[in-house]
Amino acid sequence: MTLHEYQIRCADFIAAHTNCILSVDMGLGKTAAVLEYIRRASPASVLIVAPKRVAENNWHTEAKKWGLVQIYQKMIVCAGTQKKRALALKDTAHPYKIISRDNIKECEGMTFDLLVIDELTSFKSIDAARTKSVMKIKAARKVGLTGTFLANGAIDIYGQAAAVGLSFNGYNFFAWRATYFKDALAGSGLAFHKWKLAVPLECVLHPIQDNIFTLTAADYLHIPAVSYETRKVELTASELEQYMTADAFLQLNIGGDTLSMDERAKFTKLQTLCNGFVYTGDGGAIRSEYCTKLQAVADFVLDCKDAGEPVLLFYAYREEELWLHELLTARGVKCESVQRSGFLDRWNAGQTECLFAHPASAGHGLNMQAGGRIIVWSSVTWNYELWAQGNARLARQGQTRQVRVVSFVTCGTCEDRIVSALAKKDKEQNQFLTLTKQ
Repeated sequence: MTLHEYQIRCADFIAAHTNCILSVDMGLGKTAAVLEYIRRASPASVLIVAPKRVAENNWHTEAKKWGLVQIYQKMIVCAGTQKKRALALKDTAHPYKIISRDNIKECEGMTFDLLVIDELTSFKSIDAARTKSVMKIKAARKVGLTGTFLANGAIDIYGQAAAVGLSFNGYNFFAWRATYFKDALAGSGLAFHKWKLAVPLECVLHPIQDNIFTLTAADYLHIPAVSYETRKVELTASELEQYMTADAFLQLNIGGDTLSMDERAKFTKLQTLCNGFVYTGDGGAIRSEYCTKLQAVADFVLDCKDAGEPVLLFYAYREEELWLHELLTARGVKCESVQRSGFLDRWNAGQTECLFAHPASAGHGLNMQAGGRIIVWSSVTWNYELWAQGNARLARQGQTRQVRVVSFVTCGTCEDRIVSALAKKDKEQNQFLTLTKQ
């Protein structure tokens, strides 16, 4: 097993800390670093918790790729029906268990020598059932892996730290939040909160900083710089009128921020309108006569096809995917979805002209750099983790050409705000990297 120097340092860090977080950029080989630690330490039992696709595909594949036969032979993926998962968890011949984070509750109360939490940001909410479950798993050593530790703000730090057994001077979550944050909506009469950091970031990180190992791809990977492009789409007068009518409801302004009574539901409604459709109460969708934005996306993908460039297309809504698929197949574009078995092999073999993916299902762990260099976001996400992880599917080690990330944004709508929000989150993430970089 021949590793990079920085991967060896990752393995050394795990050995030196019983509870730690590897905040290592996408593409730097966190999986290989953990496998190196396992090779050295030979723990009697291991539990690896990961997103479903990563759990089912990545870990045993990586062990096999590196020739780690002894590790590979001990691994078992706990997938399938509940009965199959239960049998796999009890299988003493395979003490290295790999399980989807969606089934982590089945491991509550179990004991392992090593617990590895892949994509630690999935456990950022202290109230989430999966976070509560993972905290009930006993392990002599706990390791969290992430490429986007501060994906959506400093308020996410506590849950991730707690998941790997780190604490903040004995503070529970509510005491910690009251000490380091302020509610920007306090006194507004609204039923929700907006927590903003009230102290410098280094004050929050100080109790756990020694247990965080940070590496950035820019310092170690020799791949062409990524180009980011925002394509502004002007809606027609009728489309904009529909949008503005919806936007007029349940809106108020507090401290310079425009908020709605149910901000998340309202945003979803508005973004679907940007795409030319709206969901009904029964889950169905009503389409407008046409959609300027999706037509612009389809035109761009067709131009890429004509230039011999495959496209990885990230969408946000099922109806958006269906409509784009119809537009593209009608124009002769060979489309595929990550939901189909074997999609990754076909993509990397250059057999797919447009691969549809939701960033939550294909944004982590997949090595897709061999299949293309162009990413299209037909609907940009608020979620910085999904944004960064999605873009890292092509911009990673082994990529030989410049990756283009093209985002389609409708002018004068909520999508304009997403671009600004992502820039803010990127700034905070970079501040964290500066404070913790090894």
